[in-house]
Amino acid sequence: MRNLFLALIAGLLFPLAFAPYGLWPLLLVSVALAYWVQASAGSAKAALLGGWVYGLGMFGFGVAWLQVSMTDYGYMPLWMAVPATAAFAALLALFYGLAFWLTRRFGGGGLMFAGAWVLADWLRGWLLTGFPWLYGGYALIDTPLAGLAPLGGIWLMTLAAVILPVTAVELVLRRGRGTGPLVLSLALIVAGVVGGQFSFTHAEGERQQVALVQGNVPQDLKWLATMRKETREIYAGLTEGLPEGTLVVWPESAMIEFYQDIDDFVDDQGEAVAAKGGALISGLPWRDESRSPTTYHNSIAVVGTDSDDGVYHKQKLVPFGEYVPLQGLIRGLIPFFDLPMSSFTPGSPRQPNLYALGHEIAPFICYEILYPELVASRTGGADVLLTISNDAWFGTSAGPHQHFQMTRLRALETGRWLLRGTNNGITAVVDHRGKVVDRLPQFERDVLVAEYQPRRGETPFMLAGVWPTLLLALAFVVLGRGRRARGLLESF
Repeated sequence: MRNLFLALIAGLLFPLAFAPYGLWPLLLVSVALAYWVQASAGSAKAALLGGWVYGLGMFGFGVAWLQVSMTDYGYMPLWMAVPATAAFAALLALFYGLAFWLTRRFGGGGLMFAGAWVLADWLRGWLLTGFPWLYGGYALIDTPLAGLAPLGGIWLMTLAAVILPVTAVELVLRRGRGTGPLVLSLALIVAGVVGGQFSFTHAEGERQQVALVQGNVPQDLKWLATMRKETREIYAGLTEGLPEGTLVVWPESAMIEFYQDIDDFVDDQGEAVAAKGGALISGLPWRDESRSPTTYHNSIAVVGTDSDDGVYHKQKLVPFGEYVPLQGLIRGLIPFFDLPMSSFTPGSPRQPNLYALGHEIAPFICYEILYPELVASRTGGADVLLTISNDAWFGTSAGPHQHFQMTRLRALETGRWLLRGTNNGITAVVDHRGKVVDRLPQFERDVLVAEYQPRRGETPFMLAGVWPTLLLALAFVVLGRGRRARGLLESF
């Protein structure tokens, strides 16, 4: 029972390492306690339970903000929303239970534990479209270990986030014996520091002025038909008078009507911006009647030009928010299963990037910016990353802050500047090292006028992807099963 209590406390500490709290040393404390729980478990079954309780604390606190969208905007009663969020956290917690069980079952040490952790994280980010949230490495974006991102992405950073505290515990448990994890920890620290000093991409051309429009339309009013005219006036008013030669960005679903129904208004706005030497990119729903049956997409388009050649349809859709699994069975049961715009179709992986003002722009809509391989695969020829979002679904909770922190790492992984336009925050410009250049306050109607530097080139992570880190993690797990190999891993 004491071990389970310690596992729960360790799991609850984990989210405090992330935004908006930013207490990143608690990540190391949390992982160290987690490894201690696994190592002191009396059996593999006890380790499984300890890992599950740890994950339950992590996600029970870390993604508790999910209930905001259910209760405030999905009209689900609190007595249903809280158990639903808890059940989701309990399901995600199983991945950590598996990592704990695997390490304890085969008597593996710290490196096996770290390998199993990374493999479990990768699996939960892929299985059933995945939930790539709260990977440990994200909490280290403002530390010297951030230099690992262009080398191995979030995966190498997460491996380091586990190995470092595990090494400290190993040194205590083994009373200083075994140099393998210690040498690897020092190597990761050195690689992070050196990687942070080296730039794998280069500036290409002149800086470009950008205006990110934050309409701050209240989420409880946004989808009302009576709000459509006012929403148009808000965005038109904020766009009017912007400087010449500006790339103007409206956020995800800035217009709630399908482009095909309001193309006159949207194209007029785009043409007005283009007449001043700029370009307008907007998030808006898209109806494709060329297919049978008609398909609907969450999209982003360069408007005021030939929009058919400058549109991107979101690939990674959010379950229940943008599509409803088993909708034939559960549609209509409760209002939450009938949220606005919850019948979208994912876009093709072979879509081209957007082009505006002579730049190739890699576009990502909301949640899909959290998929590192997707971002890396679309960024090779791009000058800049663009993501639009509507985090108003989660109110004043920690969710939007976590989302923005994780978004920043994509800039660091690809060596590109990143533009982020949102409905009510966090709207910001991030440079190629993941640093925030400028941002708007949340919940204010305003325009962020800034500049970005186009960049070209490819980082090692863009070239190799996740596989080197996954193979290393797998090697730690496989080799950790054998006594002789495990001794080699522990002492070299």
